[in-house]
Amino acid sequence: MTPRRPSPSARRADRDEPPATGKDGLLRKYQELLAKHEALVSRLALRNEEHISTQRLSAWALETSASALALLSNGVVLLANRRWHELSRGGPWHPVRQEPQRGTTLLTLRQIAEAASDTLHAVKDQGAVVLRYQDKAGSRTLEVRTERVGAHMRHRPQRTVLVLALDITAQVQAEKELEQARQALMEQEHLRAVGEVASGMAHDLNNTLNAMKLRLEMLERDPAFAARNRSHLDSLVRIVSDASTRIHRLQDFARQRPEAVEEQVQLADVIHEAVEIARSDLEHRAAREGVSVHLAVEVPALPPVHGSSTDLRYVFINLLLNARDAMPRGGTIRLRGLTTKGQVIITVEDEGTGIPETDLHTIFRPFFTTKGAHGTGLGLSMAYGVVSRMGGTISAANRREGGAVFTLRFPLPQAPRKARPPQQEPGPPTPRQPRRPARRRTSR
Repeated sequence: MTPRRPSPSARRADRDEPPATGKDGLLRKYQELLAKHEALVSRLALRNEEHISTQRLSAWALETSASALALLSNGVVLLANRRWHELSRGGPWHPVRQEPQRGTTLLTLRQIAEAASDTLHAVKDQGAVVLRYQDKAGSRTLEVRTERVGAHMRHRPQRTVLVLALDITAQVQAEKELEQARQALMEQEHLRAVGEVASGMAHDLNNTLNAMKLRLEMLERDPAFAARNRSHLDSLVRIVSDASTRIHRLQDFARQRPEAVEEQVQLADVIHEAVEIARSDLEHRAAREGVSVHLAVEVPALPPVHGSSTDLRYVFINLLLNARDAMPRGGTIRLRGLTTKGQVIITVEDEGTGIPETDLHTIFRPFFTTKGAHGTGLGLSMAYGVVSRMGGTISAANRREGGAVFTLRFPLPQAPRKARPPQQEPGPPTPRQPRRPARRRTSR
């Protein structure tokens, strides 16, 4: 039994209706796909513009950077900026802590990068290699940092490294000047401490010599003894006199102090200068140790005080460097200033380990240090001497939040008294004039 076939008219109707509905559906789908395509094209164009802008910005930053940047693979420079080519024309270079000797190979910038690359790939877990180099004349210093690019794989023969070279000649010169100033201040404080010791010894020896003089005078009062031992007595008197003279000279030397120039000091300017001098050392040490150290200066314009701007500048530098040493994990150093009750108060706070309670009363003594072999014990003693000579005070305490705070108080100079009017100047002598006649009358 064969199935019944539809009539031609029915087949024609079936063919006509589906195409009509199928065209509408295809048109809608086409329009939807077209809209999605346009959105994707627009998004892709926007993404391309962002990539192009980022690439241009990166290229500009690469070319205008003060650091020399280069990408090396197996000793071949794949990418380098303009500063790299400029520094490559300098040299030759040698490590800063290694004096150039006979037979020592002085390196080019590319050879430095290759040597650092060998060091990086020789050890699996080796981090970045940071070394300093100087030219042959010692007039220019570079700091070269080399880092591995990509994972370390033994089966991969390709060795790619990123090299950053920075000219730190000005920074090294500033570090040298800062170190020289610190050494000069420490020597000055050392001499002051030695002078105090010498003054105490001279005082004791002088008392002993005075007792000997007294005994010799008593012996000379005995005519018989003095006649028999005249030569010995004269020699002893001469010796004691000469020793006394030397002791007085020693006391004069111990009382000598370098006369600091008294001037009107703007503490806000001095603090900002000290911060700028110490900033490079703080940032460089923090970058080398991989920690973050921030400086927060909240010092407004303050009234002037009497003192020496040079001494005060290095007092604040020492306090800043001590605060950095007290923060092995980094943190924030805050300097604040205010004026109250006829004095200027400056505080230097850190977020470090703090000061042991037993050391708070001895921390300003000469040669006392909590840094062991790394400290001299003269920085805070010098600061104490400078502030004391200005009539101020310096104290140390621990913060509740952790860390230490040093408080410096400086007295404000007294305002000069206003001159009296000319007609009032003869006033003070008037009560003295009638006293003279009264005394004469009583004498009579």
